[in-house]
Amino acid sequence: MILKVSLFLHVIAAIFWIGGMLFLTLVVAPFLKTLELEKKREIYQVVGTKYRFWGWIALGIMLVTGPVNLYYFGVTPDMLFDPSFYTTPYGRRVVEKIGLVIIVLISSVLHDFWFGPGARSSQTYSKIAMILGRANLLIALAIVVLAVMIRTGG
Repeated sequence: MILKVSLFLHVIAAIFWIGGMLFLTLVVAPFLKTLELEKKREIYQVVGTKYRFWGWIALGIMLVTGPVNLYYFGVTPDMLFDPSFYTTPYGRRVVEKIGLVIIVLISSVLHDFWFGPGARSSQTYSKIAMILGRANLLIALAIVVLAVMIRTGG
């Protein structure tokens, strides 16, 4: 039962997190291009701040449920430190996914708490925030691909 609840929460959090990024990229950003620069930046700050709150809740849920899921699928912490684990396709996909999660966490911190908030007053920060946001989306999609590979044996 714990595994089912954990998987459900993990998938729902991933749907929200990635869906939100897709919505911002495919719907909000094109709409904002029709507005004057200052209004565009103001709206992006408001929308971004609201999404950031819920996005970090989703990330937090995934950071808790991810290790729980691994454990219930038979991956113990000591296996992660055993070099032979990485000789299997399954083990390689797990470590690749963990690596991408670490990258996306660092990138998200930079985007959400450094460049994003500064984007309103700096064209450079705005450009970096846009690049980080899109990179996060691509990395998140790669994480989903790895998750599917992990669930299907690597």
